[in-house]
Amino acid sequence: MKLTRVADMLQAMRMHDTDMRLIRVADMLQTMQMRDTDGQRIPFSITFVTCDLKKDEGGNKITLKKAVLVGACSSKSTAKNPQHYANYTRNIKVLGGDRLIKMHPILVTKFNGWEICQ
Repeated sequence: MKLTRVADMLQAMRMHDTDMRLIRVADMLQTMQMRDTDGQRIPFSITFVTCDLKKDEGGNKITLKKAVLVGACSSKSTAKNPQHYANYTRNIKVLGGDRLIKMHPILVTKFNGWEICQ
């Protein structure tokens, strides 16, 4: 079968696994930025693969059951701008924790139980 459109490909994937739920990276990023009525970030579960080209290491699968997005994709800081938009990275942390974890959205494999599709 020749697949010519993304929709055809997704339909073919669903034929093999009727329980598969998919979410686009863009929708995942919007969901990560959501806040509750008190203005607090809404926790999410996430699984991603690590990658650090500068240190030449990565490939570890990390799963966080309750994480929140830290900051936003554009920083107003002049001291050190992490350039999340240019580097396509985001900082997250475990809910209640203080250690920041930098991750690449395109290396996320699961978000709130949903499989990621590009």
